[in-house]
Order: sequence, then structure tokens, then C-alpha cells
Amino acid sequence: MTETAEDLTRRYLVPVARLNLPSEPDVIHLSVYQWLPAFQAWATGLGICGASTQQGALLKATVTCEGCLAYRARYERMLAPGYRPEDDDPDVLRECLAAAVDERDRARRWAVSLENENRRLADQTREAKEQARVATVAALNLQRQTPDAAQRTLARIREARTWVGVWVELGQYFGLTAEQCGMEARARRRGEGL
Repeated sequence: MTETAEDLTRRYLVPVARLNLPSEPDVIHLSVYQWLPAFQAWATGLGICGASTQQGALLKATVTCEGCLAYRARYERMLAPGYRPEDDDPDVLRECLAAAVDERDRARRWAVSLENENRRLADQTREAKEQARVATVAALNLQRQTPDAAQRTLARIREARTWVGVWVELGQYFGLTAEQCGMEARARRRGEGL
């Protein structure tokens, strides 16, 4: 493996051969490949499964050791740039999990709050639409009735023989109280105007 000067600080996983002992199974292991400043050379260590291996990387070989394959993902994560040992600390992981659960719970509460607010606003919108519809219908009815009501009131005023009769009709048309109508009628009888 040819490495540049920047790579001397990194470590890699590489395939390595087993020791040539009759008791060792015939498999290809994974080992950590790193620069050793004391020897000014690249070297490999034990297989990541714990088995003894020969020195030197087998660059084109395929790993066949099941123990090494089982540990491969963990070692790759640990050898990746930016890895911190606290990433595997159970206390740190528990704190991260607790923070994530707390954040999730707050997000759920906020979502429920937004959903309730949305329902409330939707209800208010429906109510406002209904009120607007009722007001529109009432305005249209009033618009149709006003000329007719005015014509009928005018006819009754013409038929009225006294100021009291006139003011009763006007009071009903304009929504005046009986007391206001009576005051107007008395004032007209005396010749006064309000």
C-alpha cells in the first residue's frame, strides 16, 4: 500500500494472512495497518478477531474470517476520521438518547399544540363563514323588504288620524321605544318639535 505523508497519522483495515501453523484455520483476517514511527515503516498487528497473523497487507485478498467480518463495521467506525472515543461511551450515549427522547417529546407536544390551534382556527373560520352567510342573507332580505316596508309604513301613516297614530307607525319602522313615540306625539300636539 503506497501512502502519502498526510496518511501517516491514519490507520486502515487491510486483509492479512494467517500464521502458517497447522492449528490455525486457513482464512484471511483483517488487521489494523498503521505507520510505526519507531520503525519508520507500515505494520499490521493481530487480526481484529484476536488471531495471530503474518506481517504485511494482502491488498488483493478477500477476508474470509467470520470473526473479523463481525467486528469490521465497529472497527471501520472507530478508524474513520473524526471518530471520538466518547462516541462509544455508554454514559454519553445514554445522555444523547435522553436528550433525543426529550427533544422528540417536546416536538410531539408542539405538534399537538399546533394541531389544536389549527382546529380552533378552523372552527373560528367556519363560525365566521356561517355568521357572514347569515348576515348576507339578512342584508339581502332587508334590502328586499325595506322598500316594501317603507311603502306599507307610509300607507299606514297616511291613514293615521292623530299624531299618536303617526308616531306609532314611525316608531315601529325606525325601532323607537313606545316612550319616545309618545313624547314625539305630545310634542306635535302642542306644536313643539324635538
